[in-house]
Amino acid sequence: MDEIVSLDTFQPFDGMLKMFPQHNFPYYNCDYNLLLTLAKYFNKNELPILNNVVSIYRFDKQKINTRGYFKLEVLDLEEEDKILEKMGISISRKSPAIDSLQDEIIKSISKGNPIAIFIDLFYQRGRDFYFNKVHGLHPVFVYGFNLTNKEIYTVDDIKEYRQYSLPFSEFIVSCMSSEHIKMPNYYWEYSPEPLADHDILEDKKLAQTNINKFVENMCRYQNEITDGLNNILLLAENFELVITNESLIETLSSTIYRKCSEKYRLYILNKYNIDRINAYPLIDSLLDQIINDWKSLRIYSNKAIMSKTLTKEVKDKCIGLLNKIYTNEVHFNNQFYLMLKAAT
Repeated sequence: MDEIVSLDTFQPFDGMLKMFPQHNFPYYNCDYNLLLTLAKYFNKNELPILNNVVSIYRFDKQKINTRGYFKLEVLDLEEEDKILEKMGISISRKSPAIDSLQDEIIKSISKGNPIAIFIDLFYQRGRDFYFNKVHGLHPVFVYGFNLTNKEIYTVDDIKEYRQYSLPFSEFIVSCMSSEHIKMPNYYWEYSPEPLADHDILEDKKLAQTNINKFVENMCRYQNEITDGLNNILLLAENFELVITNESLIETLSSTIYRKCSEKYRLYILNKYNIDRINAYPLIDSLLDQIINDWKSLRIYSNKAIMSKTLTKEVKDKCIGLLNKIYTNEVHFNNQFYLMLKAAT
C-alpha cells in the first residue's frame, strides 16, 4: 500500500465549473482561484474575495503588434494578505532549502495546512507559451505527497484546476530556477486563525457588511468602468489591424472567462439578496448575451487567422458583434448600477 500524506477534504474551487461545465474557467485569474480554494477548504465566506475585483476594458492602439493591446483589466482593490486576514486565514512565507523541500511539504500537510509553491513556468510541461521558452513565476497548490511513488499532488490551471499528480523530481526542478531570486520566499503555508465571528460561513451580518463594501467599491469606479466601454468600439474601429495579431484568440479567451467570472459573482450576490428591484433576471440575461457574442467573435476571428484571410463578410460580422457587445454592455451597466443603488 502506498504511503500517502494528503489533505483528505481538500477540493479545488469549482464554482465556475458548476456554472460552465464544459470548461473550468478561472475566477478572473489563478490568484483568485487560489483564494477561493482556500475559502472552500477552511469553510470561510467568499464574499471578501468577490468584493476585491473591479474589471475595466482597456485598449491601446500603440500595442496592436504586441500583447496587451486590448484586455478586460483586473484591478485588485486590496492586497491578498488583507483579504486573507478578513477571512480568518493566516499565511506563513518561507524559503526552504531544496534538499529539505519534501520534508517541509510533508510537515505542512500533516498539520492540515495547504501550500502554494511558486514554480518557474519555463520548466512546466504542457504550458506551450512558457515551456523551455519563457521564464515566469506562478503559484500552484500542493495538497499531498506520495512517499512511495515520490509524487506530489497538486492543483493548477494547466489541468483546469483539477487535482493531478506529477513526479516530485520533475516538480522540484521548477523550484530551483534563478528566477526565484525575484521571490525568495517561494513557499506559502496557509492555516486558520483562532475561531472568530467571521468563521461562520453564512453569518448574515458579515454578508451584509461585505455586500455594502462591494456596492461602495463598484460605485467608486463607476465612471472608469463606464468610460472603459468605449474601448470596445476602439477595438471594432481597429479590428482589421488587430486580426493580424495571433494573440487575439488568447486575448478574447481571457475576456470571455473574465466576463464569466462576473456572471458567477452576480449569481452569488443574488443569493445574498442584493437584488431588491428584481433586476437580476434581466442583467443575467444581458451578461449571457455578452459572453455568447464574445465567443462568436472568437470563432470568426480564429477562422480568419487560420485561413489568413479576412473577407469583408467576416470583417463586417466581427465589427457588428463588437458594436452589439458595446450596446449590451451599456444596457447591462445601467441596470447593474440601478440595482446597486437600490441595495444600499
